[in-house]
Amino acid sequence: MANTIKHIITTILAFCIVGVLAGIALNIGFLDPVAKVIENFSMSDVYYQILQETDEPEENSDIVIVDMSELHKRRDLANVLHEIGEQGPRVVGVDVVFEGLKEDSIGDEMIWNVAGEYDNLVFSYRLLDYQDDRTGFHDAVHSFFAEALEVEEGFTNMQRDLYGGIKRVLSLGKKCQGALQPSFIAKVANRYLGTEAVAIEDRDVTINYTPTRFTVVPFDSVKYQAANLKDKLVLFGAMKEETDMHYTPLGKMAGVELLAYSTQTLLEQKEVYELPLWLVAVLSFLLTLLTQVGWAMYTDFAGRRKNKIAKLCLSNSFTKAILFFLWVSFIVWLAFIIFFKFNVNISLGLGLSGIAFLSLSRSFINEYISIIKEK
Repeated sequence: MANTIKHIITTILAFCIVGVLAGIALNIGFLDPVAKVIENFSMSDVYYQILQETDEPEENSDIVIVDMSELHKRRDLANVLHEIGEQGPRVVGVDVVFEGLKEDSIGDEMIWNVAGEYDNLVFSYRLLDYQDDRTGFHDAVHSFFAEALEVEEGFTNMQRDLYGGIKRVLSLGKKCQGALQPSFIAKVANRYLGTEAVAIEDRDVTINYTPTRFTVVPFDSVKYQAANLKDKLVLFGAMKEETDMHYTPLGKMAGVELLAYSTQTLLEQKEVYELPLWLVAVLSFLLTLLTQVGWAMYTDFAGRRKNKIAKLCLSNSFTKAILFFLWVSFIVWLAFIIFFKFNVNISLGLGLSGIAFLSLSRSFINEYISIIKEK
């Protein structure tokens, strides 16, 4: 009983140390970089890197990207969109906001005509000036023809941390002037499925970044790609434009490819589920307590060896360091298997931090007991 209480107190003290150090990092100005690492760390990033380095990317032939990186004039964009429409795709998501009229009136007219000709186009727009949870965004930037033609649209704003900039989630819907608006991804997915399978709600979904190879068609070969485009979900955007590159768990990625991963997540219902904070805290405590109990049992087992060589081999710091490394590796491996098989991300940051400070906690408890006994 006494040992059980000691193990629990040791575990609690380890978490108290973690809490104090985290509080210091989060509240002292010059430690802001450390704070941002703590806030933005996700084990899923590690898992995706493992998959990227060890497995061949999965093939997705249902989502096709038409690369428009070298196109800048509206008349050229209109021509390619017309060629895409002729190949019979089920839906075309246009990752371009045609903001305002240009000096090229012919180009404006051509874009207008294409937008009116094909009813399977979904255009993007941007939400601006976030106010609060009740109002949402205050304004939006639409394509110049959107209101007159009543085209299908969805916003492309995505959550992003101000400093780290790693995009991990997509939005199904956001409020603009109090009214719920569908996201570009949700609109494209529903149009492809032919039904409102993706609910339009003010909720974020974690993107599944399992490495995937999407078919990329150059803009100048669209007319020869009927087999790749017919009945497919086509995303029209730039793959090589630096201003539209974003940081993701897989590294820098073009905005249109990020949209492809997001759409795939919805279509295949492979959302990554994040455990609630309270459950993460409970699991982290139990994992740290299990480590403490196991470590105490091993230390007692090694100390009771009568053979001096065996006792030396089992009790030396090198052996203990190897065992500690293997135990932590097993925890990470088990969490990776759960993530890979069930799309559940178990955040190990708190648990591993608690385990890391168990040694300091044990030393403090033992010293305190020694002082009490001396008195």
